[in-house]
Amino acid sequence: MRVVAERSNARAVSRKLWNGLLRYNRKTAGPLRYTRLVLSVRDGNGRLLGGLILQSYWKESYVELLWLADKARRRGTGRRLIEEAERRARRRGSLLLHLNTYSFQAPGFYEKLGFKRVGGMSGSPPGESRHFYVKRLPAS
Repeated sequence: MRVVAERSNARAVSRKLWNGLLRYNRKTAGPLRYTRLVLSVRDGNGRLLGGLILQSYWKESYVELLWLADKARRRGTGRRLIEEAERRARRRGSLLLHLNTYSFQAPGFYEKLGFKRVGGMSGSPPGESRHFYVKRLPAS
């Protein structure tokens, strides 16, 4: 056996790797019930001001990203996005919501919304840290 960096066929190999992992996960833990939801925030002219990507599987949901343009920040928009993600996660049966953020992004924001820090690591990028959060969701 040897380890090879896939250069010319990386997309096809990536797809095979994902399919292999998904088959194993389904066999071991049951159907994933995977969904991916994109929520956007737009101004009156339809211009994108931000949004959130939510992945859900089994009994959990993951905030893949939350981004807001400067003019959409500090107006309650981020809170509304998280609340909508929580509502949709609970509706599909998720028991927890998790995410990660960097020290220069929004750890305090997530803590204000009830997320609990469950881990972290420092030094990447230099002088910063990454924080991992989870929030238990009440059953709907």
